[in-house]
Amino acid sequence: MNVTLEDMIPENAIQTYYLKADSEEALWNALETTELAYKEYDLNDELNSCPEDTDFEDWSGPSGAFTWIPKIMLDIIGTMYRDVGELITNENGIEYFETEAVAGFHANIKASLTQEQQDSLPIVSTPTTPYRRWAGNE
Repeated sequence: MNVTLEDMIPENAIQTYYLKADSEEALWNALETTELAYKEYDLNDELNSCPEDTDFEDWSGPSGAFTWIPKIMLDIIGTMYRDVGELITNENGIEYFETEAVAGFHANIKASLTQEQQDSLPIVSTPTTPYRRWAGNE
C-alpha cells in the first residue's frame, strides 16, 4: 500500500494554501463564497442604511463603503514580479534587474478547509520558491 503525504495529514488540519486569482475582487469574492471572509459595512455611509422612505423588506441591502474581514490567517501579496534578466542602472547609478509582473493576484492563507472550500478557491500548487512564508513554515 502506497501512503502519500496527503494521506497522513488529518482532514481538519490547518494547512498553508497558495491562491492566485484573476484580480483582488475575484480573490475576495472567492473567500466570501467559501465563508472565509465577509464585508464589514461602514455605518457612516448613507448607502449602507435603509432609506427612510423604503420598507426594510423592499431594500436591496447596503451598497456603500466596506472593509473585507478575513476569518482565517490571510497574507495578501497582490501582484508579484520576477526578474527578466536585464541589468538596469538608474539615474543615481544604482543597478537592479528589470522585472515584469506575474499574471494574477496572489495571497497565502493558513486554514483548515473542507474539500468543498478547496474546490471553490483559486488554489495553486505549492511554489518551489514561495514569495513569502508563514513563520514556522519551512
